[in-house]
Amino acid sequence: MRLKHYIANSFPEAMDQVREDLGEDAIILATDELGPGDGVRVTAGLDDEPATDFSITDPGEDVDIVDEITEVLDFHHLPPQMIDTLVGHAIGIPASEWHISLAGALDNHFHFAQIPTGPMTRPLMLIGSPGDGKTSTIAKLCAKARISDIPTTVITIDSEKTGGVEQISTFCHRLQIDLDIAETPEKLGECIDKIAKKRMILIDTMGVNPFDEDAVHYLGDFAQASNAESTLIIPAGGDVYEAADKAAAFLEIGPKYIIPTKLDMTRRFGGLLTAAHSANLTFMAAGTSPQIADGLSPINPVSLARLLLPTRLEEPKQHTLATGTR
Repeated sequence: MRLKHYIANSFPEAMDQVREDLGEDAIILATDELGPGDGVRVTAGLDDEPATDFSITDPGEDVDIVDEITEVLDFHHLPPQMIDTLVGHAIGIPASEWHISLAGALDNHFHFAQIPTGPMTRPLMLIGSPGDGKTSTIAKLCAKARISDIPTTVITIDSEKTGGVEQISTFCHRLQIDLDIAETPEKLGECIDKIAKKRMILIDTMGVNPFDEDAVHYLGDFAQASNAESTLIIPAGGDVYEAADKAAAFLEIGPKYIIPTKLDMTRRFGGLLTAAHSANLTFMAAGTSPQIADGLSPINPVSLARLLLPTRLEEPKQHTLATGTR
C-alpha cells in the first residue's frame, strides 16, 4: 500500500487533492487538525501495486483475516450478513496489518464526510428521539464553528419541551451564536429567508418517536420548509436491529448524515453501524465526550476501525448479579 500525506487549509481541500492524485480508490487512513491557521493533514493510501505483489503465500493468512475481523465484529453484535460483507471487503484489500484491511472494508461499505469547516449551501437539521443528544451536538457544532470563525445561526423549533429553549439559548449566549425560534414550518422558512448568505445555519428540533408516523411527518414538514440536510443523531450502543429500525423510520425525512453520540459510554458499536447501513447514511462526526469544546470528533474509516478494535483485547468482566446466578 502506497501512503501519502496531504496538507491543505481545510479537509475538503485535502480530500480534493487525494482524489485528484490517487483517484476514487484511495483509502483515507487518518485525518489531523494541525492547529489554528496551520490547516489540516490527511493520510491516504492506495493499493496500486500489481496484484501479484499481494499474493498470499501462506494459505493461513486469509483465515487469520477472517478470524480476526469476524471476532471483532461479532463482539459488536453485527448481524451475520453484515459481518460476511465486511469480511469479504477486507479480504479484497490486502495490507501489512489486518486492521488496515478492516479500515479499508469500512471505507468501501460506508460513507464518510467532514465536520463542516465553512458555511454550508443548505441548513443542517439535527433529528432524533428525545434524549439522544441533539441539542448538545448543536452546541458542539457551534463551538467548532466559533473556533473556525464560521458565522453561524441556530434556529430551534423545540419550543414545547420544558427548558428546551432555555438550554439552547444558554449554549448560544455563551458561544456568542445568533439564535432564532420558529414554532411552525412556515415560520422556519421565514427565519431562513432573513438570514444573510454565507452563514452556517443549524436547526435544533424536537425529539420525536420514530415509530409515530404523524410526529415524523410533522418533523418532515419542517425539513421541507427549510430545505435542510437532515442529520440523524443516535446514541451508540443498544440493540442492533432496534437501531436499524429506528434509523429506517426516519427515512421519510430523508436524512443524509449520521452523528452517533455517547461513544464514551458504550463498548459495543454494532448499533451505530447497522443504523448507518439501514438508512444509507454518511458519518459526519462522533460524540465522544459530554464536553462542549472538544466533545465532537471527526470520524473516518481508520478511526472507526480503531473504535472497534480495543474491545477484542479486553478480558470480559465478571459481574455479581442480584440473582446470585454468577
